[in-house]
Amino acid sequence: MKSLTSAYKKPNSLVAILIATITFAAAFSLPGGYSIYHENEGLPVLVRKPAFKAFLISDTLAMCSSLAVVFIYILARWEDHAFFLYYRSVTENLMRLAYMSTTVAFATGLYTVLQPNTLWLAILLCVLSIGLPFLTHFLSIWPILNLRHRLGPAYKRELLDLLDVV
Repeated sequence: MKSLTSAYKKPNSLVAILIATITFAAAFSLPGGYSIYHENEGLPVLVRKPAFKAFLISDTLAMCSSLAVVFIYILARWEDHAFFLYYRSVTENLMRLAYMSTTVAFATGLYTVLQPNTLWLAILLCVLSIGLPFLTHFLSIWPILNLRHRLGPAYKRELLDLLDVV
């Protein structure tokens, strides 16, 4: 159980820490920068834009969910197999949320900065960025879909559940 736990925890906790670091840095190097004018000095320039607010929300969500994964890895005791499976599911869902929130933060940050001058480029980059989680999800289930297609009626999902593939 210890080898299974360490094989799962090490790469996932590293990714969670990297996402937390990236989103933390993005919160302080805001798109558009800070105002230098006396009445708004130190405030974000684009604070009134809806895309900027979406950037802040998604960036915060990504950082909080990735930090939650790190804290679960630090505090949880992984000796029990049922406990391990439950927390593996929880941490995987939190990592998905962090991943999707990071891509949304990236897209909305780019949109906020590019939208005034090149709207077409801002929209294109948003579509590409936000489409990435869907593409990676499709690529992750592609082998199962391919197997299901090749086996046809002989395909049995419960057999894959026994292997803990799905």
